Amino acid sequence: MKGIHDDLEHTADDLEEIARGLAGHAVYLSHSIHTQDARDVKARISGLNTSINDLRHVADSIDT
Repeated sequence: MKGIHDDLEHTADDLEEIARGLAGHAVYLSHSIHTQDARDVKARISGLNTSINDLRHVADSIDT
């Protein structure tokens, strides 16, 4: 079970890094003529953060 727990945590960490990169991209877009694209990216980041939280919740529920 420790392996599954660690894999979930590692995946959550990877997704968190992607979310940070997308957030930077959203800032760039929001300062350009692509403000709608920025809003779309922010919505995707929100969904990604939900998935990250779900993964961490499942990992926490696994006895290590």
